Amino acid sequence: MRLALALVTLLSLPALAGETYRGIIVSAAGADTTNASTAAPFVVAANTKLTIACTAAAFICVGPTTCTASLAGANPGVPVSANEKFPTSSQSLVSGVTISGARTAVIRIVAAAAVNCVVYERKGDE
Repeated sequence: MRLALALVTLLSLPALAGETYRGIIVSAAGADTTNASTAAPFVVAANTKLTIACTAAAFICVGPTTCTASLAGANPGVPVSANEKFPTSSQSLVSGVTISGARTAVIRIVAAAAVNCVVYERKGDE
C-alpha cells in the first residue's frame, strides 16, 4: 500500500527538475549582446524559466530594450557576479526578433570586460 501511494504521488508531480542547455552569449567588453546577436544565435521561448551563468561580472536584462551596465539609467541591468547561477525567466511577450523562422525572447548581456554567459532552460523551481 505504501509503495502504491508513493508511486501515485511521484506520478502526480507537475514537472521534473533539470536544466536544458539553450546557448551561450559571447559579448565583447562594453557590448550590448543578445541571444539573437551572439555568434551562434539561439531561440528562447516566452515565459521560460532560465538559469544564466557568466564567466565575468555582467549586467543582464530580459527584454528588447537596451541594457545599461549599471544600476542607473533608463533600463538598468541586474548585476550578476562571475561564476554564479542567476535564476530568471523570459518575458511573456516574445519580441519581434526572429531566429531561423522562430520568434524569440531576448536575453541581453553587457559588461565592462569580455564575458560569456551560458543560458539554460529550467524545468523545475529548484
